[in-house]
Amino acid sequence: MLDIDLVMGDLLRDVTQAPMPRDVVVDAVPIGRRQDGSTWWLPLLGRHTLVVGASGSGKGSVLWGVCAGLAPAVSARLVRLWAVDLKGGLEVGVGAGLFSAVCTRETQAVSLLRRLLRVVEERQQAMYGVSRNFEPRPGDPVHVLVIDELAALTAYADSETRTEASRLLSKILTQGRALGVVVAAFVQDPRKETVGMRNLFTQRVALRLLSGDESRMVLGDGMASVAPAHTIARAQPGTAYVVDDDGSVDRVRAHYWTDDAVRAVARLHPAPDLGDLPAPAKDADTRPVTEPTPTTESVSTVEDTNGIAAVPGPTPARKPRAPRKPRAPRAPRAEQEQAS
Repeated sequence: MLDIDLVMGDLLRDVTQAPMPRDVVVDAVPIGRRQDGSTWWLPLLGRHTLVVGASGSGKGSVLWGVCAGLAPAVSARLVRLWAVDLKGGLEVGVGAGLFSAVCTRETQAVSLLRRLLRVVEERQQAMYGVSRNFEPRPGDPVHVLVIDELAALTAYADSETRTEASRLLSKILTQGRALGVVVAAFVQDPRKETVGMRNLFTQRVALRLLSGDESRMVLGDGMASVAPAHTIARAQPGTAYVVDDDGSVDRVRAHYWTDDAVRAVARLHPAPDLGDLPAPAKDADTRPVTEPTPTTESVSTVEDTNGIAAVPGPTPARKPRAPRKPRAPRAPRAEQEQAS
């Protein structure tokens, strides 16, 4: 059977602004459009996603498509978002209120990985002999770890951090998928030297790449000709190639997210408090987590003492200090000597 597609026009040529998310979705999020004009849904639950693209290829559009698409589920306490952005938080800082924590330093990122691995271990014990697949419910959410520029953590950090971060992340990638702990990572360089655990990601998105070899590295052998991500025009950021579950290849394009739109989503769907999250194991170099002080607003805060950056939120009012009691006047020195 011969299947012929006659393309009369490029439906992905123009940029589309991202719509405000309204529906609570967990399994998959609407990111943009497919080349036939239908909605591009990116599966998330039970998947680890690697998004690869050269500088300026539109990784931010996919990142915010994922995070904003999950925002109503964050409000419903079905999803908890975590972010690692070692570029000083430049990307995720605009919508920091969506995340339970934002890590901008390497030590913070390692501490967060330990914390999420603890969640995996707790759920392994709870689900043993009960179920093989995690079902989210309010208060027991899916944890989605978003890592902007993965190589900054696994390739460009100091050797000790690289080793520990790669070990923890590899454990999460191999054990967390069925337990409701999933990773969405973004990177420019797909080589094994940069992303050693590349094959542990169960789905990949290839934005504009630099060569046919990179297209093959991201999507698999033989894909450079059928999914030529290296031929995507620089003037079409957000355009990518994906391989669907049935093995078919499709060209897609993510909606564009403005800073104002991201801020609006973060205001509407702030991350809840952390009271239902297990504390991390007490490692030698990690202090116990301090739970946030309740406030009148439902905006999460995390004490920086646990190695995870604080998400901006209202500061609890300090208790007023009681005034000091005046001291009794001392006797003159002459009287003290006479008394002695």
